[in-house]
Amino acid sequence: MLEINILLSIKIIHVNLGPIIESEASISGNYCVLKTIFLKQLQLNHNNDFQGQLYLAYSNQKTIKLIYAYKRE
Repeated sequence: MLEINILLSIKIIHVNLGPIIESEASISGNYCVLKTIFLKQLQLNHNNDFQGQLYLAYSNQKTIKLIYAYKRE
C-alpha cells in the first residue's frame, strides 16, 4: 500500500553558490559537484551533517534521481 510522509513546514533558506568547475557528464563528476556544494561551499561536516537526513538541492530531475541513487549505495 502507498504511504505518504508529510514533511514539517519550515522556512527555506536561499544560498547563492559560487562557480563549480566540474563536469556532470559522469557519476564521478556528479560526486565532485555535490561534494563541492555541500562540503566546500555550504561547509557542512561530512561525518555529522549527513547521518540522519538527505539534503535536496533545487535543480533538475537528474539531481533528484542521483541523490536517491547515492542513498541506495
